[in-house]
Amino acid sequence: MNRPAHDEATLILNRWTGGECPRLLGQGMEGVVYEIDHDRVAKIWFDGSESSLHRDRVFYNALASKTFRFAVPRIHEVHVIDNRCVTIEQRLAGTNMTNHLEAGKTTLDRGMATFVDVLAELAGSGSLPEARALSVMDEDVSFYDTAEDFPKALGDLAERRLGRFRHVLYPAVEELDKKTDVLRDRLREIDSGHRSVIHGDLILDNILVKDDGTPAAVLDWGFFTTEGDPAFDAAVAASIFDMYGKSALDTELDLYDQIEERLGYQRDALLVYRAAYSLITANAYDADGNDGHFAWCVAALNRPDVVQALLG
Repeated sequence: MNRPAHDEATLILNRWTGGECPRLLGQGMEGVVYEIDHDRVAKIWFDGSESSLHRDRVFYNALASKTFRFAVPRIHEVHVIDNRCVTIEQRLAGTNMTNHLEAGKTTLDRGMATFVDVLAELAGSGSLPEARALSVMDEDVSFYDTAEDFPKALGDLAERRLGRFRHVLYPAVEELDKKTDVLRDRLREIDSGHRSVIHGDLILDNILVKDDGTPAAVLDWGFFTTEGDPAFDAAVAASIFDMYGKSALDTELDLYDQIEERLGYQRDALLVYRAAYSLITANAYDADGNDGHFAWCVAALNRPDVVQALLG
């Protein structure tokens, strides 16, 4: 389902806005967000079902019970209006880190340190069983539908994605079969054994900060949210901090250094998780691999340090 036209959004949200044109606050992968009042926003979903949103509501309630220094989303109401799913959610305050950096309100070094602060809080939050019920990406079943442990669940997902997109990946990824053959064993070998909630898409736009640059909120959970090894979340987050900039690789490696020092994760673990994420999400946005994300994933799968971590 596509983004609703503004007139359609006005009709859908009429009961909360009194027929006035709602103010658009933003758009993500899953829907568009409009202002309701000072404390609430409405999200009109592109896809999704009422049952899955009630499941998300349970997850967010459990997440909010954690003692984070930052706020997280809360779903107050779930509705289906004109065949569109609509949620009324808590409005989160703050400026996203992208805008904070671009406005010169903080330095890149401080922004990176704040970024690792958020990863550290997530990693230290402990297990969250409610996250295990969530599906990831476009999957119809929960991440843990075929497995009880994180390495097997991640390996199973990688195999499902490979089964769907091998014909696109094979010409682009050097020694694809050799790499995928060892991935499952490597995932088990590098597993830290720790478990926490995994955001899975911790880009700068998904972290809101206060004027002083400290974290205010973490939003847009869902794309790859589950429970698992926090080293996976750290590896993914470091790689997507700056995906396409001129210094993207240097930034990723600098973040790995900070993550190793502060969180104690091994470089090989981060790189193996980088490979798994790249294989799994390569065709997330274009089944034929004709977009920048596919090229970014393939480049990682062919990168010498990633290959070394996989194959030894």
